[in-house]
Amino acid sequence: MLILQSLDVLPGESGARLDRFLRDRFPGVPSRSVRFAIEGGTVRVGGAPSPKGRILREGETVTVGSLAEETDWLPVPSDLPGAFVAYEDPHVTVLSKPHDAHTEPQRPLEAGTLAGYLRMLHPEVAGISPVPGLSLLTRLDFATSGAVPAALTLQAWTYLRHEREMGGIRKRYLCLVEGNVPEAIPIDYAIDSGGGGTVRVRKETADPDPCRWTWIEPVKDIGAGRTLLRATISRGKRHQIRAHLAAAGHPIVGDRRYAAVPSAGPGKTRLMLHAEEVTFRHPATGETLRVVCPAGPEFTAT
Repeated sequence: MLILQSLDVLPGESGARLDRFLRDRFPGVPSRSVRFAIEGGTVRVGGAPSPKGRILREGETVTVGSLAEETDWLPVPSDLPGAFVAYEDPHVTVLSKPHDAHTEPQRPLEAGTLAGYLRMLHPEVAGISPVPGLSLLTRLDFATSGAVPAALTLQAWTYLRHEREMGGIRKRYLCLVEGNVPEAIPIDYAIDSGGGGTVRVRKETADPDPCRWTWIEPVKDIGAGRTLLRATISRGKRHQIRAHLAAAGHPIVGDRRYAAVPSAGPGKTRLMLHAEEVTFRHPATGETLRVVCPAGPEFTAT
C-alpha cells in the first residue's frame, strides 16, 4: 500500500485529468486502485476531494492518502462462516457461499470473502490467477448463496475458463418469486449490463444467444401469490436472473434492486436466490460433473 504521497503538477502534466495523472505517475498500480482512492476521497487537489475528471493545472498539489498496489487486491486468506466445500478432487473444488458475503474483494485487503476462503484452503491458487477472484469460475451477488466452482491447477483453470466462455458451465438456481408461474418458459430478453449497478432489460429485443437466456420452471405454488421455481443459465450476464424475472413480472422475493415494491414476509432479510447446482465437464476426465448445494431451510420450509 502506497501511503501519503504529495505530488506537484508539472508543466507537461497541465490539462490532464486527475485519474490519468495518477495512472501516469504510478504505472504499476492497477486502474481500479486509482478509481477506488478517488471515489473514497483519499485523493485531494489543493486540499479538497476531487472527481476523477478534475482537470489539473501546473503548480497544483495532488495529495494521495493511500493507493493500493496489485498485491493489496489479493483476497485475504480467512475463514468464512457458513461456507463449506461441497465437492473437491485434485483438479477442482466447488464451494458453497453463504448469503450476505462477497464472492471476491470489493476493496483492498478485504477479509471474509469466498475467494479468501478458497485461498485459505488452497494457498497455491494465488499463483494460478492473481486477481480478486483467484481461480473461482463464477460469481454470485453479495446476497445470493450457493455453488461456486474453482480450478485448483493451471491446466484445470485454462480448460474451465474456455468451457465457461462457451457456455459449458451450467448453473441452476432455486428462487422464490412474486406471482404465479404456471409452466416452464425461457426468458430471452436482451440485457445491457455496461455501467452502473443496475442492468437494463430490453423486453422488445430477444438475445440471439440462447446461452444468455434464463430458463425457468415452477417447483411449487406456495400460495399468497408466490411461486418457488428453478432458473437455469449457462453463460449469464451480471444480475441476469434477477433482472429477467423482474422484467417478466416475477421479481425475486427480497430483491430490493429490481422489485418495484420491496417484499415483506419470507425473504425480507435476504434475497431468496440460491445457486443450487453447477454442472460442467471435468477438466481431467471430460466426464460430466454435477454438484448440488442444498438450499437452506428458508427455501425448504415454503
